[in-house]
Amino acid sequence: MDNELIGHRQDMLRFIHITDTHLLNTANETFHQINTKKNLQTVLADCSSHYRDVDFWLFTGDVSQTGTKESYSQFDSVICNYDVPVYCVPGNHDTPKLLQNVAPECPIDAIRVIPLGKFSLVLISTWVADEHYGKISQRCLGQLQAYLQTCKDQFNVIVLHHPPVPVNSRWLDKIGLQNKNEFFQVLGSYPDELLVIFGHVHQAVDQQLEKLRFLSTPSTCHQFKPNTHIYRTDRLPPAYRFVEMTVHGQINTKIHYLE
Repeated sequence: MDNELIGHRQDMLRFIHITDTHLLNTANETFHQINTKKNLQTVLADCSSHYRDVDFWLFTGDVSQTGTKESYSQFDSVICNYDVPVYCVPGNHDTPKLLQNVAPECPIDAIRVIPLGKFSLVLISTWVADEHYGKISQRCLGQLQAYLQTCKDQFNVIVLHHPPVPVNSRWLDKIGLQNKNEFFQVLGSYPDELLVIFGHVHQAVDQQLEKLRFLSTPSTCHQFKPNTHIYRTDRLPPAYRFVEMTVHGQINTKIHYLE
């Protein structure tokens, strides 16, 4: 995907953010009494109906609950029905190499930069084997710093699974990005505005910290109740986020909940 796909509006990027789908090994299995595949199908049908003219769909991890080849086959069987580019980063429940078979740009041990005209997607893995928390490797932090030092006149969208900012839920903040200070040091060396998109928290987050805008999106699965110190689920339905941004730094976004 390059200038050709967004050539009709060089100064704007439009995409859908979807996260924490938690797909299982077969179409009829349920997770927390939710058929996660059916939820994803419903969400994508709504995306396709309301937002036909988007540049891509962005999935920020926990695509799978089981991390198996079968679960990614379920994912592939849903997204293959649409002619929309798909980009993914792995979550703690994923198996990155298996996810990469379905979404080739999925990062594992190196960052992936997707040039989109005057914009760039920077995909980063925060996956740590057998852990719920996340961490960015020193290699990837170095790559990110080197990239940000050379990408003049680009509006960069940094994409990862684990939240690099507190979300005021003690239990979630404990399993967020463990080396967030190092991440912020790298981002702080970049003089222009950055958008950072993440998943993992199963709720909407929108924070502005100086030149950094942080967005997360509710899950297509179950939601976590915000501002709680212990694990609690919310009764909100599955959701996705639409994002429209310009090279001048304007970001318009809307969350859609599906009954």
